[in-house]
Amino acid sequence: MINTFIHDTRYKKKSFKYSVLASAIIALMSHSALAEEEQVNQEETQEQQDTIEVIKVSGQRGNIISAQNMKLAADTVVDAISAEDIGALPDRSVLEAISRLPGVAIERFAAADDPDHFGVEGGGVVVRGLTHVRSEFNNRDAFSADSGRGLGFEDVSPELMGSVEVFKNQTADMIEGGIAGSVNLNTRKAFDSSGRVFAFSTDGTYTDLREEVSPTFSTLYSDIWELDSGRLGLLLNYSNSEIKVESNGTQVGLYQQQEWDDTKYVPRSTRLSKKQDNRNREGFATSLQWENADRTLLLTGEFIRSEARLAWNENTIEMDDTDSHSNMLPIEGTEFEFDESGYFEKGIITSEAGWRGDGSPQRYGMQHIMQTRARDEESIVNDYSFNVAYTPNDSWAFNFDIQYVDASMGIEDISVMGATRAVVDMDLTGGGIVDVTLHSPGFDGQSNFMSSNPFTDPSKNFFRSAMDHISENDGTELASRADTEYTFDHGILSSIQMGVRYSKREQTTRQSVYNWGVLSEAWAGGNIWYSDTDVPYDQINFDNFARGGVLTTEGGNNFLFPSLEMVKDYRNLNNALTNAKAVDWGWNPLASREGATGNFIPNEINKTTEINNAAYIRFNFEGQLADMDYRANLGFRYVKLENETAGFTIFPDNAPNDPNDPTDLGNVLVADQAAFGNSGSAKTNATSDYSNILPSVNFKLNLTEELLLRFGFSEAIALPSLGNLRNYVNIQGEDISVIYDPNVAPGGVPVPVSASYDRYTASSGNPFLKPMESYNYDLSLEWYFAQGSSLTASLFYKDLSNYFINGVTEREFTNNGATQTVQVAGATNGDKGTVSGYEIAYQQFYDTLPGALSGLGLQLNYTYINEDGSPNSGLNDSVNDNSDVGNFAFDDLPLEGLSEQNANAAVLYEKYGFSGRIAYNWRSEYLLTTRDVITTLPIYNSANGQLDASLFWSINDNWKVGIQGTNLNNNITETLMQINEEGDKKTRSWFVNDRRYSFIVRATF
Repeated sequence: MINTFIHDTRYKKKSFKYSVLASAIIALMSHSALAEEEQVNQEETQEQQDTIEVIKVSGQRGNIISAQNMKLAADTVVDAISAEDIGALPDRSVLEAISRLPGVAIERFAAADDPDHFGVEGGGVVVRGLTHVRSEFNNRDAFSADSGRGLGFEDVSPELMGSVEVFKNQTADMIEGGIAGSVNLNTRKAFDSSGRVFAFSTDGTYTDLREEVSPTFSTLYSDIWELDSGRLGLLLNYSNSEIKVESNGTQVGLYQQQEWDDTKYVPRSTRLSKKQDNRNREGFATSLQWENADRTLLLTGEFIRSEARLAWNENTIEMDDTDSHSNMLPIEGTEFEFDESGYFEKGIITSEAGWRGDGSPQRYGMQHIMQTRARDEESIVNDYSFNVAYTPNDSWAFNFDIQYVDASMGIEDISVMGATRAVVDMDLTGGGIVDVTLHSPGFDGQSNFMSSNPFTDPSKNFFRSAMDHISENDGTELASRADTEYTFDHGILSSIQMGVRYSKREQTTRQSVYNWGVLSEAWAGGNIWYSDTDVPYDQINFDNFARGGVLTTEGGNNFLFPSLEMVKDYRNLNNALTNAKAVDWGWNPLASREGATGNFIPNEINKTTEINNAAYIRFNFEGQLADMDYRANLGFRYVKLENETAGFTIFPDNAPNDPNDPTDLGNVLVADQAAFGNSGSAKTNATSDYSNILPSVNFKLNLTEELLLRFGFSEAIALPSLGNLRNYVNIQGEDISVIYDPNVAPGGVPVPVSASYDRYTASSGNPFLKPMESYNYDLSLEWYFAQGSSLTASLFYKDLSNYFINGVTEREFTNNGATQTVQVAGATNGDKGTVSGYEIAYQQFYDTLPGALSGLGLQLNYTYINEDGSPNSGLNDSVNDNSDVGNFAFDDLPLEGLSEQNANAAVLYEKYGFSGRIAYNWRSEYLLTTRDVITTLPIYNSANGQLDASLFWSINDNWKVGIQGTNLNNNITETLMQINEEGDKKTRSWFVNDRRYSFIVRATF
């Protein structure tokens, strides 16, 4: 909620004159903390209440009215979701819930740059086409301890939420950092209710692909005690939820130009993945409040703990056979079918190679890895806060707030790969998921071919490689703010607000490389077959893969993979794989690397300290313009950021190999470069600062009693990801120029007399990165024509600059008395762009319909977004070197994450104790990532939508039961890969995931 630092405004004499309808809405929700924020004066309220019958509305309709009230009362552009009852957030996760709001979309993958791993509950939020979204708990900083800035919303228990607000513009008192918007998660407080409340919610969720049931339980206790000194309130809220889901991915490999006909392109076979997610969310929130007898002093202490764990495992079949990429052929007696551009559509693929080190025939099936992968990610956030709100009289209000956040995150991501060979039959002509048939590698169309069980034969599968990745991050923040407001008795200037804020955030991220190494191969000591070792493996069944009809396998849909239990036991993995290693120079754990401390080497550790000092002043206005009531605010926020990033620099090693060799260039390198390149290293602390004054203006005007015009303008900033501030620099000389002795006799050995490097280069983060900046404009027309009903239209425009992009900056480094200019590749600021569009939202309950039909309601919203000139970043804050990430295959790509169109539709019902909803969420095609790790191509998410529904029955005032269904339309997520500069695309993937069914019981006493 805006203006949160003023916790009680009951003493203000002046207020925006809401329409009769708006006042009724506020009165209806007067039991909540929100209603206290916007009270009309006593005389106006009494006059209006004489003409209004106030009826308490609860349930789904009550939540909608409450959310509408939050939007109407806000001092800037806001959309909101309310959950009066515990567990009443309308979806199974915070991400899924906010995706129902205009202009808000979510990613359906575990990460945008990882389009091979589907995330059932989503993994990121986009507001109006941009990902630079600020996250908050109760209008305070909230973050996860990763290399980014914000909170992982998918990690937060939705049962703890009382409401969620999405701010799309700003006022001066708001904490800076949300160019796209700010998502504020409001937990419940003790004084939200008027007395004792005990509530609980429990449910079981069945997932039909995984065929498992997962429990969720949450409970809340709240009470208020009247004391001689005032009143004391306590709230305790606990939640524990599990979800077990599965996704099956069918993918087409990178199309490869063929040597036998360079106009033909054949995919690198297929990729089949069976992924199972086990997510657990545990949350706890408590609020202790005390208010004195005359209600001038309010103390609030809060503690929020969010603990989330996502453990997933995956079995993947994927072609990896470099020798065969450009020599994939149809089996004997058949031909491939191609489209008009020469791209494969149908055929049975075998391969031919001039030499195969494992002794296989030249014409034989392609090698496919059989990967077992286990990833375990745990995130913990502890948020402590204390607030003092003091309103001594009608004119003055004071607020002091202090917060401490302690966050940690750990990731263990381990893979072991086996391998076997296969001939692959693929049919892409059906228009849906590709049909795949796997044959024995020796199958070549022989009429007398004898089928076998090659994929479950231990003598035809070998241990090929392993890979480990570890992340261990922790961060803390101490923040405090002090605010005051003075309210005037007369005039259009209703009040002045002022405040200061200080925060210090310290974070250490430790993120290893993905440490791949060979175990056995034809070129690495020969293959170690499963049958020749005691290293464990599993037989995994792929029946009903992607709900059936997609995969057919010679000998049955069973395959051998490295043991999952072995892969999950990372501590003992190296010992377990001892007999799978054909060479000692192959895979070894991260901790065995030279220079490693624990699992990390120095360039994988990033320590950052950031101090933020801010001050603001805000002028609030109220009055009439041509007999129309208006409210406005004008403010300025000064912000100063100071950043210190620890790291070190490694200088070139240009010393001569042989000081006595006249032909060694190291002996004749110019003096300053020889001194600079002494292979030295130095610890460094890079410091930077940034300051700005951010203006904001918000204005709303009652055109009629039901029609509201709103305008908003602000300058906003987005802070760079901490991972892009890395300060590890490894300098190398490039392009050496040599002058040779002209007196050397013809035919003699050239003797250099002078040498110099033309330039020095390095790849690193950028500790001097500045914030991204934007001027944000909003204009909306809001018609509140009935209780819980509205029609709104909004125009928005963002003028953006200082994007975070992958580029080159020139920095000076001094070593051994010599200074050189180094071209450092990595994150930098640059370019300008705009994002504009409009949002339309409609909601209504049709009370005038007869009988049971009067419980019907409808919610619709549509967003159109246009982007012009915005560059893609080409950055990944989770890796140490972005040189590959920024290497785009094609130019003129659209902006990552931006769907031109987003839409939501929901049919509602609230009558006779029944509360139902059928909701559909849709977004148009968008660029998922500029560079897929596997194909190195841009990957798009095709347009798709998901259908969800719920139905609840209130048995009585205390008990409620319900059912909820998610992904009822069996939405198949399709991704596309761009294959040329002209923008042509081919399907890359189809992901099928669970339909989820929940049975829910709720009680409130």
